[in-house]
Amino acid sequence: MNKGELLEKYKDQSVHFFENALSSIQAGEAEKAGEFLWGSMAQALKAVAASEGRELNTHGEIRRYATELAKKHNDMSIWDVYGIANSLHGNFYEAGLSLEEVQTHADRIRTTVVKLFSLIPGEG
Repeated sequence: MNKGELLEKYKDQSVHFFENALSSIQAGEAEKAGEFLWGSMAQALKAVAASEGRELNTHGEIRRYATELAKKHNDMSIWDVYGIANSLHGNFYEAGLSLEEVQTHADRIRTTVVKLFSLIPGEG
C-alpha cells in the first residue's frame, strides 16, 4: 500500500472502531467499548504517522510516537489521552472500569482523535 492508501485505511479504521465503541457503550459492554476506544486512538496515531511516510507496527512504536507528537506540538493532552486509551486496553483484560468512566473517556478520546486527524496535511 502506498502512503495515501495506508493513511485512509488507518483513518477509516479509527472511525469504525470509535463507532463500535459507542455501540458497545449503548449495549452496556464497558470492556469491549474500551478496547474499541484504544483501537480508535491507535489507528488515529498510525494515520498521522502514515501521513509522514512512517509506519507504526508495535505498541511500543505507537507509545513513542504519541510522546513525540505531544512534544512536537507542545500538546501534552495527546500523551495524556493516549495513556487513558492504553488503560482502557488493559481494562479489557482486567475489567474494573464502570460504563460511566468509559463513556467519559470516550469523549476525551473523540476530541483527541479529531485533533490527530487535523495534524494530517490537507485534513485540518
